[in-house]
Amino acid sequence: MKKEILLTIALSSGIFSCSGMQITEQNVIKELQQTAESIKKDKESIYKLDSKTVGKKGYFYLMNSNGRILHHPKKGLINSDFSRFTFIQKILEKRNGCISFNADGTKRYLFFNEAGRDEILCLSIDMNEFNEPVYGCDSNAEGKK
Repeated sequence: MKKEILLTIALSSGIFSCSGMQITEQNVIKELQQTAESIKKDKESIYKLDSKTVGKKGYFYLMNSNGRILHHPKKGLINSDFSRFTFIQKILEKRNGCISFNADGTKRYLFFNEAGRDEILCLSIDMNEFNEPVYGCDSNAEGKK
């Protein structure tokens, strides 16, 4: 059975990551790509993601290509099916890129990058984290007309 993973780093406040980088579109993409490469080389590194932060309240989660959560710091979400959400469908379809959407009244960016043959690494960040505008995101992630 293939392992297909989607990983998200979510942030809610602050302007620097734990590595001291400024939260900019370019830096977030670089961090995302480096983390994806780490996962490609060592699948066990996925389990270290709970302790890695970007911003003040960053977190990671994993999803397979069917939209089912495989790893999450909120253990109650493991095995939940998120495939019904339009933004998840877009991530699974595109596999690389950025979307923006509203989550519980908070506007977020969700950067995503393949992290293996059937894996996608995502970085979800509160828009207020950024020091400058983000131009490379699809703003129609929720499928609104």
